[in-house]
Amino acid sequence: MCRIGGVWAWGEADKDRMKGRLVLLARWQAHGGPDGEGLWMAPQTPLGLVHRRLAILDLSPAGAQPMQRAHLCLTYNGEIYNYADLRKQLIQQGYSFSSHTDTEVLLWGWHTWGPDLLPRLRGMWAFGLWDGQALWLVRDRFGVKPLFYTVRPEGCFFASELTALLKVLPQKPSPLPAALPTYLAYGFVPAPYTFYEGVWQVRPGHWLRITPTTTEERPYWEPQKLFFTSPHPRPLDEVEARLTESFQRRLVADVPVGLFLSGGLDSSLVAALLARKVGVHLPAFTLGFREAGYDEASWAAAIAQHLNLPHFPLYLTPDDLRPLIEKLPSLYGQPFGDASALAVYALARFTATHVKVVLSADGGDELFGGYLRHTQSLTRLRWLARLLRALPLQPEHLSALQSFLPGATFHNLPAKLFKLQHFQGLHYGELVAAFPEGLAQAALTEPLPPLPYLPEELPEPWFTLRSRQYLDLVRYLPDDVLQKVDRATMTHALEAREPFLDPELVELAGQLPPPEKVHGTETKRILRRLLARYLPPHLYQRPKQGFAVPVAAWLRGPLADPLRYFLYSQESPLRTLPFRFGRLHAWHRTFAAGAESYGLFFWHLFVLGLWSAWYKESSLNT
Repeated sequence: MCRIGGVWAWGEADKDRMKGRLVLLARWQAHGGPDGEGLWMAPQTPLGLVHRRLAILDLSPAGAQPMQRAHLCLTYNGEIYNYADLRKQLIQQGYSFSSHTDTEVLLWGWHTWGPDLLPRLRGMWAFGLWDGQALWLVRDRFGVKPLFYTVRPEGCFFASELTALLKVLPQKPSPLPAALPTYLAYGFVPAPYTFYEGVWQVRPGHWLRITPTTTEERPYWEPQKLFFTSPHPRPLDEVEARLTESFQRRLVADVPVGLFLSGGLDSSLVAALLARKVGVHLPAFTLGFREAGYDEASWAAAIAQHLNLPHFPLYLTPDDLRPLIEKLPSLYGQPFGDASALAVYALARFTATHVKVVLSADGGDELFGGYLRHTQSLTRLRWLARLLRALPLQPEHLSALQSFLPGATFHNLPAKLFKLQHFQGLHYGELVAAFPEGLAQAALTEPLPPLPYLPEELPEPWFTLRSRQYLDLVRYLPDDVLQKVDRATMTHALEAREPFLDPELVELAGQLPPPEKVHGTETKRILRRLLARYLPPHLYQRPKQGFAVPVAAWLRGPLADPLRYFLYSQESPLRTLPFRFGRLHAWHRTFAAGAESYGLFFWHLFVLGLWSAWYKESSLNT
């Protein structure tokens, strides 16, 4: 795992200037690769590649990058878990190796198969490869590893992190108008877009071939064909074997490996199968909160004890996370509204003091049906939406409902009901949106068409279970969850691996009949059946919780004054954006009076204000 970047300055004759940009790219990403720095410049072309190394496999200098073999040069970030199998195949074809790295396997594999190598790979990756004629930019199937780029008259620039890329561009890019309503609704900007005009993300499962005159993009993986197949029941033993094999592959490393153990079902299953089937008892790292209702650390401790795992809990109060908020703009380089990023950041910082690699358990919800929205029928949602619209309930009334309901009800129930009041059932993004899309538009002085939630056509209506899972797999997972985990971990030179994100498990999940995944209100049924083999029911038969962060309380308390500055001051950086401030003020009065329904919207707006100030004040061009 590393950080990468490159510049092809086809309009630049000054190689020293280009080298300065490359050095800057490396410097701004040094936190993700503290074990070494490499810079390579093509002898006949104004092109250069940089690499910051986080040494995981073959810790010797033989693993340094950028790495050259034959006419190819590669800068690569990731891990190929089946690299040893591919290495054997290449040796049989006559290739010899001078290192024990997956990087060299990638190079000789590309030399042999070209882009046809990509479907053979199992792992996570983002890389830039120069073949003497074109620059290839490639991202893994699921989008575990990020890759940002821009192509402009001055040349092509790419980097692992958006902030580093912005720092080396000749001119500061302008915000993309359509990204504003999209971010306000979802809290993220979907690939291939970013918050900036002309700055892009390489889409998961795609490659780009770039020359001074052409940019060609193609998918090398089409998960639709795997996910939307005829239902085919699988024996529980086969499911267990496939999961165990995938989890075990993620252990390959020459450095210590740990596990994020939240106390939830997915991370508990990773821990249980590795401990009981593989005999590996990974050290487990857990984030706990002192506040009742926010803490799962006690459950994680009980699971670790049951499985005989070394357990390292980190207890925080939500107030401990507040100082991290100011880091968000530079960490992501654009507005990012998932408040749980703060919790993951704190956990990653703590974990990095003990290990260099950590297994996460993202993807289990998407593959096996773990979200509440997977359990809900469209008919029920539409009925409830019509009922809520018919009742004269204002946001403050929805919040008052919370006090009459049992304590086990969701923390954010008023916000969910508020969203359903505006639910039209037009597309899946309405269910995922943190704030109703229509109201996000109403906050603007003129309607701005949002970016499409997903442009491709689905073989089934979006409200079927498989479609909802698929949409989460290809949109919410890479653009929210995996972005969050990558930035949080790599900022602390910690490699996060995703044992559920394997192409064979996608195929398996797609073939499972829906009742094996969701039945009524029970989620991830087949994973629960597996976990019952290794844990007593009381340790995993609990409601889903996740990293809840009390942003509404912060925005009414210690962050109230900064929020008011962004909303009311004539000097606010938000004044450059097309908001109806009178409408925002009316919503804010309702929110300040206690209505929870606007909490996530004002958190998104607060983060947008932080980003706007950072964008205005930072020197983002050289």
